[in-house]
Amino acid sequence: MSNIQKLLRVLLALELLVIVYFSLKSPQGGVNVQLNDKVGHFIGYGILSLNTFLVFGFRSKWHTTFILLFLIGWGVLMEWLQGFVPGREVSGWDIVANAIGVAIGTSFYYVRRRFLV
Repeated sequence: MSNIQKLLRVLLALELLVIVYFSLKSPQGGVNVQLNDKVGHFIGYGILSLNTFLVFGFRSKWHTTFILLFLIGWGVLMEWLQGFVPGREVSGWDIVANAIGVAIGTSFYYVRRRFLV
């Protein structure tokens, strides 16, 4: 395994931890910024998806489907767990933003793999 692969694996673990932290922390100050929230979900899960595929690649249709379902399921789980955090609530739109981020991140990886490498 190359040093870049090792670094990508460490970054992937850190990304998961950062998503858990921001998903489950109590809100500060009560400021409600919906647009930035959705953009954050979109970017966070897009980067998570891209890096996941940089680490694991497209090995087979089953493998790719598993990763996609895992990432979307992770977003659903984090959103569901928010329902237990004081001051937080579950939002279907956050789940949609997560899933779109996963789709875009996966698309970036596919385009990179198909046309650039």
